[in-house]
Amino acid sequence: NETQADRLTGRPHVPAAALHLRDDGPGFCLHEPLRRHSPRTAALERRISALADRYPPLLPGNDAVHYDFHPGNLLATGPDITGVIDWDGAARGDRRFDLVTLRFGLHAANASPAVTDRLDTVLATLPDHVLTPAWAHMSLRLTDWTIRHPTPTGPTPWLTLADRYLP
Repeated sequence: NETQADRLTGRPHVPAAALHLRDDGPGFCLHEPLRRHSPRTAALERRISALADRYPPLLPGNDAVHYDFHPGNLLATGPDITGVIDWDGAARGDRRFDLVTLRFGLHAANASPAVTDRLDTVLATLPDHVLTPAWAHMSLRLTDWTIRHPTPTGPTPWLTLADRYLP
């Protein structure tokens, strides 16, 4: 993650990552499914939309952001990460956004508590202006996705995880 710092300085053609805290994303991060699905998802959508007044619509920064940094996009040999694939959605912003995405991906992968606890320790050190909008974006993104693409558990795991860092 640290190697992505300032990678896009001097490359203004790379767009900034959008957070979609108020408006729908292009086929993901849709707000209406949360509003209609259940009282709990509607309450999450209201919390996320309320954060839009506190944070910019685009992720600030000049770091390279993968934007879909989850275990399925990591190549590894043993404990060593040897590559990161699927950079289609890459954008400009704050590289620490990817750590939040990874935390959500680890949740979906039922990673061991030792792994998630270690990442949670790192996330707890992130400043609010990074952690809160990234957490809101991922909460919206995955809750919306599981409403529109049903899973056996539905949005419940994402709602539970959303409560961890969202005001």
